[in-house]
Amino acid sequence: MTSFANMTQSLAASLPATSSSATGANPADQEDPMAMSHLLCNLFDTINKPPNLQPTASTTATSTIPYDIWALPSCSSLQNATAPNMREYNTVSNNNHQNHSKEDNSSGSPGTSSSVSITCFRCEERTPTTRCLECNDLFCHECCHKVTSDCQLREHTLLPIHQISPIGARPNSVTNDKEVMYCELHGDPVRYYCEACIIFICQECTLWVHKDHCYSPIKGALDVCRIGVFRAIEDTKTGTKAIKTAIDRAVAMSKAYEKETAEANMKIRKAMRCFAQAIEDREKYLLDKVEKMRQAKMNELTDHMNTLRGILAGLAHTNETLVRSMDSEGIDLFMAKEKGRAQVDYFSCMFKNMYVTEERIMFIPPNYDLVDQIKRQCDVQSAPANSLHSLSSSSSLQSRQSLLHSLQSAQTFTPLSYQMPATNSLRSLPDYTNSHTRSTNYYDHSISTSIAMDSNSARGIGQAIPGYWMSVSVKPTRSPVSGVPMFSFGREGQDEGQVSRPWGLCVDREGNIIVADRRNNRIQIFNSRGEFRTMFGSKGTGPGEFDLPAGITTDTYGRIIVIDKDNHRVQIFTSSGNFILKFGSFGKECGQFQYPWDVAVNTLGNIVVTDTRNHRIQLFTSDGTYITKFVFEGANPAKMLKGPTTPRGVCFTTSGNIIVSDFENHRLLMVDPTLSKVLHCVGREGSGIGELNRPSGIVTDDDGRIIVADSKNHRVLVFTSELRILWAVDLKSPGLDDKDRPSDVALTPEGFLVVLFETLPDTARDITSHGKQYIKVY
Repeated sequence: MTSFANMTQSLAASLPATSSSATGANPADQEDPMAMSHLLCNLFDTINKPPNLQPTASTTATSTIPYDIWALPSCSSLQNATAPNMREYNTVSNNNHQNHSKEDNSSGSPGTSSSVSITCFRCEERTPTTRCLECNDLFCHECCHKVTSDCQLREHTLLPIHQISPIGARPNSVTNDKEVMYCELHGDPVRYYCEACIIFICQECTLWVHKDHCYSPIKGALDVCRIGVFRAIEDTKTGTKAIKTAIDRAVAMSKAYEKETAEANMKIRKAMRCFAQAIEDREKYLLDKVEKMRQAKMNELTDHMNTLRGILAGLAHTNETLVRSMDSEGIDLFMAKEKGRAQVDYFSCMFKNMYVTEERIMFIPPNYDLVDQIKRQCDVQSAPANSLHSLSSSSSLQSRQSLLHSLQSAQTFTPLSYQMPATNSLRSLPDYTNSHTRSTNYYDHSISTSIAMDSNSARGIGQAIPGYWMSVSVKPTRSPVSGVPMFSFGREGQDEGQVSRPWGLCVDREGNIIVADRRNNRIQIFNSRGEFRTMFGSKGTGPGEFDLPAGITTDTYGRIIVIDKDNHRVQIFTSSGNFILKFGSFGKECGQFQYPWDVAVNTLGNIVVTDTRNHRIQLFTSDGTYITKFVFEGANPAKMLKGPTTPRGVCFTTSGNIIVSDFENHRLLMVDPTLSKVLHCVGREGSGIGELNRPSGIVTDDDGRIIVADSKNHRVLVFTSELRILWAVDLKSPGLDDKDRPSDVALTPEGFLVVLFETLPDTARDITSHGKQYIKVY
């Protein structure tokens, strides 16, 4: 028998660090029940494992991850479904194993050296784990808990090998006055625990009733059961923590879902509002178009009837004259006959040339398949958070492709048309349902700029009034006196309807006259009779504020585009003056400006801006995205200019080219649609035919003519599309002097000239100039 005293310290060296530290601590720490429970867990786990699963030097060097029954399934655990589903508990730590190996390899003093081989007293093979207090022997787990073990049969006191007690003394927990239980079948004291039946049994039961069952001595079973109870307690604590965490997570998820719901409601309303706004805009456009067609036809028929009444009155007068001449004699009768015949022939010819085509308004119904498509637009789905982005992207793509297919199928429908005579034919306009789509949400910065034209599908062209449904041709002035307008408005001042040094001018498709009131830092809108309607803007640098606005125009959507000159930017508004967006800043880079001056748009919605101090023009999309530029350096190789090119006015022609007025060099430049070269350059300083003196604003009519405000010559010049002079309109009148010069020009829907006059700064401050009117319609 191996002496217990000689082996105690070497055995203690092989125990876990918790047991080692427990032997060196005070007695109160040694009897800590929780520490002892942990120790027992580690000890019995090691004991219960088969020899092939006992930790070796290689396996104990790496710590194992404890099994957690409350752990939520993760992606890796779901994917690794074939992995063994078994519980692992903490074994001896890496540090304890290293300390153990270090002590085994050391040669210490007698009693502490691990060179002595310690084996079980019974089998002399395995490492002992239990000490019998009565026999003072050391046993391994298998030998100690065997049914035939003397210590088990005699109910000796079995202690863990690390628990040191004086020989012959019994632990405090062991008493002799414990109650003895007896078997209900045989009356013998119970000695074993049957795991299958969950009862205590005697020695006789093991031979008959429970001979094939798995059973073990009571004391060992109680120790194992206590370990199981301890583990269950630990699992309840872990489960409590996991459930509380899950509750907190559920609360956070509920709050996040409420937020997602509110955002989804907002997105749905915004998306559906786009469709509703598009339908409302289309309805308003069609109703306005029908009303304008009715007015045009009524005016035509009224003029026709008035002419017929005039012919009728003339015939009646001729007839009366001829009847009176019947009583005449001599030469008077012959003269009356000749005069009467001439009048009858004149009225007859006039009547034959007054043919009016009978017309009707034809309504083309929409593609009702689009209704079903619109009903299926947008959707909401519940999806995991990590896949939400890809799901929404694919759904949005499918929705757009479906709607695009429907719109393409709708191209077989022709827009609402109005048949008119060839002399007053309709212009081929970009219809909102034919061969293109557009966004009607003016507050969306991603507004579509794709518009297709019948004859210029690859590039946009200029229009006299962007978006107007009829062709506009410039007409001569109506007044018999040169330079005298039909009416004037816009006196000097700061009140409603008054202006101060205005520069920009345009006419929208409703016939309203829009003026950039420069020194008052506002935009004013007048009706076609010059009556004030509304205004917007003030001095400042914020959205909707101006610092000396200059050029102004409208686009096919009815938006108002304003050059905010001294803020070095462009601002876009709705037709009622609500701010939409702005772009540009001070600088020389692409998309930046140094005192921009004028602006024009084409049927594609592209915006061209004259960048004066940078000596260039720049082209943008309808939402202000930079496209390209053209710099005028080297535009005149002969270098016979007074200075660098100073682009002032600008417009698109009906062929897509761009006309620019060079203010300081008294000339007009034609740039190709790609802004890559100058096609034509005409003009020199002077007042003769084909000469210019500080040309300013420009506009085109729908027949291709170019109308230019020749400011210092006080006239308007009309050119062909190739910049050949056609005629001039003298604007000198008694109400103006040499300091009042035409700065910009526009055309009414009827083709009449609207001219804006700019006065010099000192003249504007002169009180004698306050009676002048600076906006004139000829």
